[in-house]
Amino acid sequence: MAGVPRTWVRLPPPPPCFYMRSITHILALLVVLFLAALPAQAQPAGTVTFSFDGNVAQVPRFGSRIELMPVLQLIGAQAGYSQAAGTYVIQLGNHQIQITPQVRFALVDGELEKTNDAAVVSPGGIAVSESYLDRVILSPFAYHLERSGAGYRIAPGAMVAPVVTVRAAAADFGTTTTLVLTLSRHVAVTVTAGAGRELLVHFSDARPQLDGSLPMRSRRIVAIRAAANTLKIELAPGQGLLASHQLTGPDRVIVEVGRRPPTPVPTPVARARKPKRPTIVIDPGHGGADSGAVSASGLEEKVVSLAVATRLATLLKRDGYVVRLTRAGDETRALTDRTALANRLDAVAFISLHANASTVSSVRGAETYYMSLHDATDAHAAETARKENAAGAPGRRGGSQLDLILWDMAQARVLNRSALLALDIQRQLNSFLDLPDRGVKQAPFVVLTGATMPAVLVEMGFLSNPAEAGQLADPAYRQRLAEALARGIEEFLRSSS
Repeated sequence: MAGVPRTWVRLPPPPPCFYMRSITHILALLVVLFLAALPAQAQPAGTVTFSFDGNVAQVPRFGSRIELMPVLQLIGAQAGYSQAAGTYVIQLGNHQIQITPQVRFALVDGELEKTNDAAVVSPGGIAVSESYLDRVILSPFAYHLERSGAGYRIAPGAMVAPVVTVRAAAADFGTTTTLVLTLSRHVAVTVTAGAGRELLVHFSDARPQLDGSLPMRSRRIVAIRAAANTLKIELAPGQGLLASHQLTGPDRVIVEVGRRPPTPVPTPVARARKPKRPTIVIDPGHGGADSGAVSASGLEEKVVSLAVATRLATLLKRDGYVVRLTRAGDETRALTDRTALANRLDAVAFISLHANASTVSSVRGAETYYMSLHDATDAHAAETARKENAAGAPGRRGGSQLDLILWDMAQARVLNRSALLALDIQRQLNSFLDLPDRGVKQAPFVVLTGATMPAVLVEMGFLSNPAEAGQLADPAYRQRLAEALARGIEEFLRSSS
């Protein structure tokens, strides 16, 4: 046999009849080994009648399982076997299913689905249970099993909704928690408050299946479990649903959880809702006891960022946007609470405004950053992030560095749009203000962590450069900065709508 070491010894030649007896013994042994390798449930146990679209087939049974190939032939599905992968591939129309014997998972239209039992090898190829046939094989093809006398009828219409994989990530902020449910495909979802401390996320014509590859930790969300077409979310005592909305690119559901608000008084007269205008959140960096960078002449970063943010808000409101500032005066706000506000308002963009500083006084120009899930673009970007992350009031974010990493993974698909927003803003700053192009960069900014919309941080200039500090103190230059920022933001929103 292969892999067994052999020792060659010269022996006298055996008589001719020896070969015939040896071959007979070997064949008999192979038959015995083959029969012993067959699963116990795959022994023939008669046939069962299947009907489909006027056609009838007698399908062999093996214990509690049904031979699959005759059923697939009956409905017109094509099946192939990959010997290298040990996998059966079943195709019907635009749907494809991949199953592997003895494995309790199936790949259904590209989505990994856990099954209650496994298919087994049979003399006809592969055999499956009745529930496996109904749920895993027929359901994606929009069919289901019905009892018909002593047999089955394959009828149109899936009785079991197809699976949608859900990856949950949560971020705890000062008074709220943002839960992001990233979906493997688009499906209509409604979020309602259930009994007691339970939230119900109902999926239209889909069965949610939780992706358990990443742990999900939160001090306000106790557990998430799937049941039929619904995710049930158990909350900590005193917590309730604040808001929820569904987003695309990627497909995800955003659920805001916090202290349960008082029951609203119903409006006596129903009024038609006005079309919702998009909301932009502008974050003037620093504030309160945290002045940020300071120029040689005493100009503070917190003053510059608020002055430009106020002008930018006026321009965007004039163009029909709803604009909220994370601070309207000289107050202190935790970094994590700033993006939490944007999440609660379902903002379409989050822009954090800052002024830079360098040990080299000749350095000048604007830089636009978006979130990095790993390292900063360069040493300067890393130092900029370190200084900005140390600023502001301490956030009361729960959990460990691992929670931050897991949250960032949930944001990964949003980063592409953040990069486009950063490019549009940087382009306008360079051209409108005739600034040297310092480029778009990435760094792990805390203030951008947790944003469920495109989010950027803009360093509008260097207070460490005397000439640029003088410009940042000039009201006319601040207005031009605001105009360049507004152009970049609106260019992005127009192209992505």
